Amino acid sequence: MGGHVLLAVFTMCMLCSGVTAQLNPDIYAKSCPSLVQIVRKQVMIALRAEMRMAASLIRLHFHDCFVNGCDASVLLDGADSEKLAIPNANSARGFEVIDTIKAAVENACPGVVSCADILTLAARDSVFLSGGPQWRVALGRKDGLVANQSSANNLPSPFEPLDAIIAKFVAVGLNITDVVSLSGAHTFGQAKCDLFSNRLFNFTGAGTPDATLATALLSNLRTVCPVGGNGNQTAPLDSNSTDAFDNNYFKNLLEGKGLLSSDQILFSSDLAVNTTKRLVEAYSQSQNLFFRDFTCSMIRMGRITNLVNGSKGEIRKNCRLRSDFYSTTCPNVTVIARGLIEQASRSDVRLPAKVMRLHFHDCFVNGCDGSVLLDAAPADGVEGEKGALQNANSLAGFEVIDDIKTALENVCPGVVSCADILPIAAEVSVALAGGPSWDVLLGRRDGRTASQTDAAAALPLGSDSLDILTSKFSAHNLDTTDLVALSGAHTFGRVVCAVIDNRLHNFNNVSGQSDPSIEPEFLQTLRRQCPQGGPGRVNLDPTSPDSFDNDYYKNLQNNRGVIESDQILFSSTGSPTVSLVNRFAGDQTEFFRNFARSMIKMGNVRTLTGTQGEIRRDCRRVN
Repeated sequence: MGGHVLLAVFTMCMLCSGVTAQLNPDIYAKSCPSLVQIVRKQVMIALRAEMRMAASLIRLHFHDCFVNGCDASVLLDGADSEKLAIPNANSARGFEVIDTIKAAVENACPGVVSCADILTLAARDSVFLSGGPQWRVALGRKDGLVANQSSANNLPSPFEPLDAIIAKFVAVGLNITDVVSLSGAHTFGQAKCDLFSNRLFNFTGAGTPDATLATALLSNLRTVCPVGGNGNQTAPLDSNSTDAFDNNYFKNLLEGKGLLSSDQILFSSDLAVNTTKRLVEAYSQSQNLFFRDFTCSMIRMGRITNLVNGSKGEIRKNCRLRSDFYSTTCPNVTVIARGLIEQASRSDVRLPAKVMRLHFHDCFVNGCDGSVLLDAAPADGVEGEKGALQNANSLAGFEVIDDIKTALENVCPGVVSCADILPIAAEVSVALAGGPSWDVLLGRRDGRTASQTDAAAALPLGSDSLDILTSKFSAHNLDTTDLVALSGAHTFGRVVCAVIDNRLHNFNNVSGQSDPSIEPEFLQTLRRQCPQGGPGRVNLDPTSPDSFDNDYYKNLQNNRGVIESDQILFSSTGSPTVSLVNRFAGDQTEFFRNFARSMIKMGNVRTLTGTQGEIRRDCRRVN
């Protein structure tokens, strides 16, 4: 028997150790060379905080691959989220760790690595860092666009008979060896009482426990999980080495110490005699054999119906957010927002620029959490951001956001966050002004605090140097291209004269001196519009002030940038921003493409998701 098993293992590992034409361990060698180190570092940090997390991360990968294939659909939030399926609800965990890994990867290699590949790497590292085997992970998956809660409800269950479990593995292209070796992941981690308490007291329906359960373990488990006790209480899946990845799981099965029924039946059921029992025995005798088969099965599972280059899918910037987040809970959210912005724009042509600016000023302070909308409320610990220097007497558009929120609360009460209304309204506003459209990723939740101090420190100033601007953008994982592309939003809207007063009349604190980078004729025009110390506003783009186009960059080429922080993008000799200004000035389509990309990227800055934050009923105050 042993020789045949070893031969089969060797043959299978030879078959699965290679790579497909589209999945390759080295696919990120140039585009994200530090990927493996980044993932491992974050997994190590997570395991130092809680060793149980290793088992949670590999379970996430398993529950992902068995539903729609390995496409990270298990990570998506939403009403139809797989997280809410019976096998996952209040059970699947580790999402925050994946979020942290994704953020670290995006910081190093923005827009390159899929959440699906991150899940696969995190699972491998969880095993290895717990004492298990190491293997090269084939990479190149893309992320799925949809979740499948109904399919997630059909994941292999601890209550099912062995033939049903085998059938579910076969349905995704896995075999009996995979059933047994992958079940060996229960060598670490915990399970809730609800998943095995039926074995303790009334397994047969006649008031008797499961006869295959060892007497000593039965006694211990009855203490942990008494009749009528807390079903969320947990017990170790492998009481001999709870946090170590080894072959004790299989030794336990030989002694009737499998915690879940679906574990013990691999050795003790009638069907096991001719299917799984001999593998359990072989793995209990040889940890090396288990490790080799487990490695091979993980590689095989990682290939289940992958989305790869050329197939439908995406590289998510955020593993949770999705464009169809409200498809069932509030399907008309964008239609409602668009209607109200169109209506408001008829009486205020500059409204789109105001709304766009609100979204920007929100994301740069504590992330895209709707905090910019909060009124100051000292009793609630809310220090309103509206009073910061960059916002005071400057930000506008709050009323239309209020109107959108009121309309949404009427049709979808308690569903849509203010933090999501802002990016929806920004995209609608840009499109209405003639700019690009993009799929807005949704699923943010609202913050409960606002900080005027943070706003003053984080938001760019019109007088900031290029180094300071770059630093402020970099703090949010936004690079030079994002800086130049997002600055292009100044192709519409106005600015108060106070922002440019020093540039026109007191540059470098020399009375009467102006910024020499301003074209002379344009300088005189600005001085007439903004006399020293006077009130008023001027168009940011004098060529086409209310249209979203690339005239802003053409203005910079002609030294007609209104704000100093705009003009320095072109006037800073040798800076990479100069070539970007020229590129966008020469090709509006290229500007639109990069602007949409940067808006999606900015919309991912420190988002609150899942159970974080709240869904405000009123955007101006916390619930």
